[in-house]
Amino acid sequence: MNREEFIRKYAGEEDFTERDFRRSDWRDKHFRGGTYQEADFSDSYFDSSDFKNVDLSFTKFTRVRIYESTFNNCYMPGADFSDAVFGQVSFSNVDLREAIFRNANFTEAGFYNVNLCYADLNGAKNLDSYENVLCHETIMPNGSIYSGRI
Repeated sequence: MNREEFIRKYAGEEDFTERDFRRSDWRDKHFRGGTYQEADFSDSYFDSSDFKNVDLSFTKFTRVRIYESTFNNCYMPGADFSDAVFGQVSFSNVDLREAIFRNANFTEAGFYNVNLCYADLNGAKNLDSYENVLCHETIMPNGSIYSGRI
């Protein structure tokens, strides 16, 4: 589904709970507010898109490709980014408790003022940009368990 189809189909809606957006192309899409709880964006492509003040709890982003995008002030516990590819993506002021980033690949991407308690980063690659990140029993990329701030 492209941006125009999305706008036509869902104009005026703010609740996209459990919607299926798999294999969608999202270029220059600005998600502002709204609820996408348990929505499925698996195998989708995001470029120059951003999420601000969005509820993305337990949303599936498995195998997505996300470039030059931001997640700002979002509620995302349990979001699944397994096998995702990130390029120039930032997560700022985001609740990512219990989120899954297994085998994700990060390039120029990072976490800033983020809650990663109980998150799973096992096998994540190239993740080296953290600032004021809260961890508690967080599974780090090397498989170790970490609690504290990074």
